[in-house]
Amino acid sequence: MGQYDDSAAALQRLAQEALGLEANYNEATARFRLIDAILVDVLGWNKHGIAVEKFDRGDYTDYECGSPCQLLVEAKRASVSFTLPAGETGGLMQIESICATAPQVREAIEQAIGYAKSRNFPYCAVTNGKQWIFFLGARIDGRDSLKGRCVVYPSLETMVERFRELWDLVTPVAINEHSLGDLLKRESLPPPPAKLSSRIPGYPGFKNRNPIATSLQILGGLFLDDIASQPALEEQFLRTAYCQSGALSQYALVSKELLKTRYTSFFEKQVGVSAEPATGKKGTNPRLTADMLAAALSKRPILLVGDVGVGKTTFVRNLIKVDAKDELSHAFVLYVDYGTKPAISDALKDYTLLEIVRQLRDEFGVDINERQFVRGVYNQRIQEFGKGIFSDLKELDPTQFKLKEIEFIAGLTQNIEEHLRLSLEHASKGQKRQIVVFLDNVDQRPIAFQEEVFLIAASISANWPVTAFVSLRPETFAQSKASGALAAYQPRVFTIEPPRIDLVIGKRLEFALTQLQQSGTLPGLAAGISIDSRNLELYLKMLIESFRDRSDLIEFLDNMCSGSVREALNYVGSFVGSGHVDSAKIIDAMEESGRYYLPIHEFVRAVIHKDGEYYDPSVSPIPNVFDISSADQREHFALLILLEYVEHAGQTGGSHGFVERRLVLDFMQGCGYRIEQTLSCIRRAFDKGLLISPEGTKADASAHIRITTAGAYVRKKLCGLMAYLDAIVVDTPVLDPERRGKLGDVRLLDDRLVRAEAFLDYLDSCWANSASLARSLDWPTLSQTARHHIGEIKARAEARSSGRY
Repeated sequence: MGQYDDSAAALQRLAQEALGLEANYNEATARFRLIDAILVDVLGWNKHGIAVEKFDRGDYTDYECGSPCQLLVEAKRASVSFTLPAGETGGLMQIESICATAPQVREAIEQAIGYAKSRNFPYCAVTNGKQWIFFLGARIDGRDSLKGRCVVYPSLETMVERFRELWDLVTPVAINEHSLGDLLKRESLPPPPAKLSSRIPGYPGFKNRNPIATSLQILGGLFLDDIASQPALEEQFLRTAYCQSGALSQYALVSKELLKTRYTSFFEKQVGVSAEPATGKKGTNPRLTADMLAAALSKRPILLVGDVGVGKTTFVRNLIKVDAKDELSHAFVLYVDYGTKPAISDALKDYTLLEIVRQLRDEFGVDINERQFVRGVYNQRIQEFGKGIFSDLKELDPTQFKLKEIEFIAGLTQNIEEHLRLSLEHASKGQKRQIVVFLDNVDQRPIAFQEEVFLIAASISANWPVTAFVSLRPETFAQSKASGALAAYQPRVFTIEPPRIDLVIGKRLEFALTQLQQSGTLPGLAAGISIDSRNLELYLKMLIESFRDRSDLIEFLDNMCSGSVREALNYVGSFVGSGHVDSAKIIDAMEESGRYYLPIHEFVRAVIHKDGEYYDPSVSPIPNVFDISSADQREHFALLILLEYVEHAGQTGGSHGFVERRLVLDFMQGCGYRIEQTLSCIRRAFDKGLLISPEGTKADASAHIRITTAGAYVRKKLCGLMAYLDAIVVDTPVLDPERRGKLGDVRLLDDRLVRAEAFLDYLDSCWANSASLARSLDWPTLSQTARHHIGEIKARAEARSSGRY
């Protein structure tokens, strides 16, 4: 790895280690455990060029970085900390905002500025090891340093998330290039006006449901989500509704090459590990099933690596129940699910051991604590005991000998880990059965938890007679391979790629409908409980026909979920029983004609709003691309321009679609955007899955970025949909006071259509005043598409004479 990657890995290690520090650590601990390492190992300052505790003019400075000093660092104990104002997450802030509620921090900043002024140091930092504030020291522009701005990192986790920004601002090279100074001295843009949402009482509210919608939501959740996990139906579900991973989407709005190389760049270039797909055109990769035996011989675990939600658990269950059923028919197959248990990582090992013990007993009839089984496991040791110092008791006092023997055997079983290992060896040899352990749903837990599970898998693979499978996320694999638990191992890696979403949804709906029609009730319900499933049956038929016949619905679902089956099911679940959908109207239409035309705006509206009355960006899976961080009307289009550039640059000059982040920043600067505006766009894009790093993370500081199918769909399609514009208008600051006053809170469809057109008028006026952006984005075409869609909805509404949908 290069210096940047080494530094990023060092910071991640420090962030993990810092979790173990006592709450009120002192200044010495902060220096020794954190600050020294951050300055040298993370930021790259030469330790021989850092003066510590330097005395000058009656005062001691903590750290003077560079010769001559370029960065003064004042170290403080843990209690000298700050809390950010509500809604702030750090970044570029006014120094006074930080100092307002933290007098000790103010004192430290004043002290640092005093030192800097007296000795002409350009930059300063105040830190307790975990929190860092960077600001200007001596200023030559006559301005008060305390009235200036600072760059704030409220935690080491924040520094990890925004590492690229940190690297670009305060490393020695960045300091010498005055990157920090340029950012802090630049006049800040005025903030945008309040959004419409701030004037809505009770925002975002809760959308009430009528009884039909409520029952549909409950039944839909049971059938679409829970039905696949019913033990009695699992194998039937897998045989009829399972979709193999790896098939390329027919609806993706990015090139097929990007889809084909989903994991290529990550494994080959990022972590230097050879990996191959877990499935092929004919099903499960035969090398994977062959490796179930080879892994046991090689004493190393097999890793199943895939993004969250792509179907790793379903792949494992299908492997066990269907594809490798014959191979595993005479094996002890143990499946440990870490989805909800244990609650804390400290209990991981005990939970794993006890779960294996339980499954051996309940599913295979092997009770490792049963008398005869235990005596079989330790037969040789028991015979040796019988020849030992207590052997004379056999004749002198048989009862006493028996008690001594029982005590001896009990001692052998005290170490549960060792007892379980020996029990597995005994059962495996005695019954001539292979043992395969699957450790699943680890990827839903923190990275430290995942690493601990991998260490458990590595340990049991090395010491037990088992083949161990572990499911991990790509980003966990990358971080751990670079500096964590996987660094010392060379595991066998198979990738789980997403299946075709259209096939997953179609098969899942068909299976649910079949079960409903055959049973008339829900699997898992207590005996004697009946339900009225007629509405759900009609709804399922409508969904099946809609997703079969409406390519625009599948296109939305396929692209916005970026291959996540879990997210796609959540989208469908949000629609079934949504308070934003006229369920009674759909049921009536299905009863009367057996068909209902599901417009895309009805589906999208339900997904965007979820349970809220209004769009809430903190809850909705859908981003607001027109949001702005400053009173700059050009910023309404910044995210769209950024997405278009990343996609185009990735196609023409990127590696597997990835583009250097610095090139993105340079391009956006060339369009007239400030770095803080661009960074705000990048953070929002990563947060909503519009961009991705090579590791598959949401780390907006990654050196390379690539557009996702969600990013492509948002740019090309979503911003031209009426339902989208209608939703995000409440969350978009409107800079024109006159137009702002006309965009109010409305409920009726006719009024919402008028408001959407008025919002487009506003965006068009902003575009008209941003002529320099014309070469970077074709906004007029997007606007025209949106107006056409609004016109279609108007025409349908007039045709059926309805004021709501």
